[in-house]
Amino acid sequence: MNQRAYGAWVQKANFGGEARHRCTGFSIGNKGYIGGGHINSGTTETYRDYWEYDPSTDCWTQIADFGGGKRYHSTAFSIGNYGYVGLGENELSEYTNDYWKYIPLINTWVQVASYPGSPRRGASGFVIDGVAYVGTGQTDAGYEVDFYSYNPVTNSWTSIAPFTGEARSSAVAFAHNGKGYLGTGHIFGDDMNDFYEYDPISDSWTQKADVGLTPRQDATGFVLNGEGYIGTGNDNEGSQNFDDFWKYDFVNDVWVEIAEFDGLGRRYFVSFVIGDVAYCGTGTNGTNLRDFWAFYPLLETIDYSSLNQIALYPNPAQEFIFVPSLNDSKFVSYKIVDHNGNIIVSNEINSENTINLNQLANGIYFIQLTDSMNRIFTGKIAKITE
Repeated sequence: MNQRAYGAWVQKANFGGEARHRCTGFSIGNKGYIGGGHINSGTTETYRDYWEYDPSTDCWTQIADFGGGKRYHSTAFSIGNYGYVGLGENELSEYTNDYWKYIPLINTWVQVASYPGSPRRGASGFVIDGVAYVGTGQTDAGYEVDFYSYNPVTNSWTSIAPFTGEARSSAVAFAHNGKGYLGTGHIFGDDMNDFYEYDPISDSWTQKADVGLTPRQDATGFVLNGEGYIGTGNDNEGSQNFDDFWKYDFVNDVWVEIAEFDGLGRRYFVSFVIGDVAYCGTGTNGTNLRDFWAFYPLLETIDYSSLNQIALYPNPAQEFIFVPSLNDSKFVSYKIVDHNGNIIVSNEINSENTINLNQLANGIYFIQLTDSMNRIFTGKIAKITE
């Protein structure tokens, strides 16, 4: 495919706890949280410790242990200023259905209403307009399709329309623009790449385009800047641990392969989103892992076979650069991105066809220009001061 990443994946400080997989992650405000999980190779250990990640310092801090005890393959979501973790399997190999709310202000876990379905692990969930939706997963009876909504105001669960795909566990789920989405995962004897949309207004599920070309289970997924992402995971036989990622266009119902994950292929990659950045870590490829990565969507896949590179001037520049002219269209907007993938400025092109650099510190920046035909051109500049 002749594709590369423009620095999309940036490795960060390792997860603060021991290497493990089947962890649980969520974010609250500008902090992320990962914890629980287990190891089961050579020795067996199930964890209850949780850790807070601060992207501004790239540091991990241990917080209060999970209130429900040792747990792995749980299901988490966040609503407002609280995180919620529940379900999963404990150190006695028992499935659970209790749920706990984490209150960061007082570093405390408080038990809330238990999940009304059968105890289970590997369920999936998403949040729409302050209401959580959780379902599927593995119970003592097998794989499930039942789904329930949780209202934190009333602290109550309500049964909703069951998932209409095959019963499964270890699926990926997320929400966008008032709809929920669930796909991939493990069914009896196989892995999947089907994908479904849930509409809470009609309480119904609709099948959408399959996720890429490869069925998978134990993958991860998230939504950034209005687009969905699913990647990593493994196959049903456990012979392959994937490192590919796919991006979903919600409007056109299309999946496009993007740049591969820069770390080791794995299953049980756990992720959360803070602002415009996704953070992913832990998992296993046969060896338990604790590396941790940031994904910056603006700098993701660039197809070098059709890349429109453009020379910017002056370069180096002090106060501004000129926007060059095109023969068949004109530039209408631009983004300035630093070397870590952070979007520093996003704006329309002004009438003078210049980009002001006065707000930038000295350094190297990528300039991404979009023209009236929705083509993307890229260039690199050095900002200096006398």
